[in-house]
Amino acid sequence: MSYIGAGKLDQHLEVLELRETSAGLWEWVAVRRAWGQVEQTAKTNLFSKVGVGARDAAIVLRTQPLTLHNALRWKGQHLFLTSVTYRDRNHLDVAAALVELVECRADADERGDGTRFPGVLTEKYAKWDQPEPYSVNQLTYVLVTPKGIVLQRGGLVAVAGTNYEVQVAHTLDPYKNEYEIVRTEDL
Repeated sequence: MSYIGAGKLDQHLEVLELRETSAGLWEWVAVRRAWGQVEQTAKTNLFSKVGVGARDAAIVLRTQPLTLHNALRWKGQHLFLTSVTYRDRNHLDVAAALVELVECRADADERGDGTRFPGVLTEKYAKWDQPEPYSVNQLTYVLVTPKGIVLQRGGLVAVAGTNYEVQVAHTLDPYKNEYEIVRTEDL
């Protein structure tokens, strides 16, 4: 491991934590500031087990309380943490995916109320097969949410204002949930 001088930690970051800021509204809230070294790599970060990956970022921070339940904000971009390891006693190596957050709403009632939360929408790795002509197109995506957000299979979730059905729930990861969501369109 190479030595990291204090001058190399020159990027301003915010450490985020998911909190219910009011009834039914979950948001990423800044809990502290940190200085770090951030490098966008040419790799793809596979932050989702069933979805397409995102651009990777390698980050070095001073040792601090940080888990995969947290996230980082850097230059207005959301960094979804995928690995936190100790470089040495003074520094952490953090791997993250640079992702776009989308506003989601689940369990909406007739007034439009329901649980609102941030999610990450990605395309699903899929093998497409059409054995016979159809007049509908089924769009399948993966919605990655913080662990505290639980969606019901068969339920509806609005993602950026568009309704999807939750078809499959992948909930065994201790830090996040992944939901395969589907919308059917006429061709």
